[in-house]
Amino acid sequence: MDTSLNGVVEYALNIHNQKFLMNDLIDSRIKISWKGKIMCYCGEEKKKVYRSGFCYNCYWTLPQASQSIFKPELCTAHLNIEERDLVWEKKFQLAPHYVYIANSSGIKVGITRKTQGITRWIDQGASQAIILAEVPNRRFSGDIEVALKEHVSDKTNWRKMLSAEPENVDMLEIKNQLSSFVPNELKKFISNDNFITQIKYPVSKYPQKIKSLKLEKAQDINAVLKGIKGQYLIFENNEVFNVRSHEGFLVDFSFEKENLQSSLF
Repeated sequence: MDTSLNGVVEYALNIHNQKFLMNDLIDSRIKISWKGKIMCYCGEEKKKVYRSGFCYNCYWTLPQASQSIFKPELCTAHLNIEERDLVWEKKFQLAPHYVYIANSSGIKVGITRKTQGITRWIDQGASQAIILAEVPNRRFSGDIEVALKEHVSDKTNWRKMLSAEPENVDMLEIKNQLSSFVPNELKKFISNDNFITQIKYPVSKYPQKIKSLKLEKAQDINAVLKGIKGQYLIFENNEVFNVRSHEGFLVDFSFEKENLQSSLF
């Protein structure tokens, strides 16, 4: 889902070239039906994908699925060393990146391209975020993250994140504490930007005992939408649906609201 921050996060879902403003559908009945096929990154329809949304061939050949994507400390483009496609890797890796601290399911460290800052924090369901460092390439951000994750998590507990809003904490104090663990040769990249981004989400009711919905198991979803956080739709009856993990799934989408109906097939 596309996102923007305007007081609260505003979500838009694009299906078959039609945009749905999802905030307007809170407390509406949402219907999602999977057609049994998935569009891989390569543009081919598959009945299932191998890993991370890629078919087997794409996962093992494309630079978008290389090991450095999942472990940025393995990036080598800044050394002019190719992993799978040096031209693509230079374009992706040799760009300014943030190392950030976020408060989502607790305090965590993460990295993102500079152009994706707020978008990344929203996708992870963070309620607070602050920039710790700004570096010139992806490898340096990975090196800092590796050093910091010995002291703070680099993962989001998605169940905890979806169960409630975390209490606000002193993000600047946490930044100052974690800055001391940045490797000496990278301390010059610690950011002077101490602005704390506060993020609110459109949720009318948080789930208690969370049940994750997956289209491979339940091909049809028919439930009332109670909120959106991160890239999750939160439904009644404590059910949640991860939109991002179903990227590429070919589905029918419809909703019912105040006796009005709209559908797209």
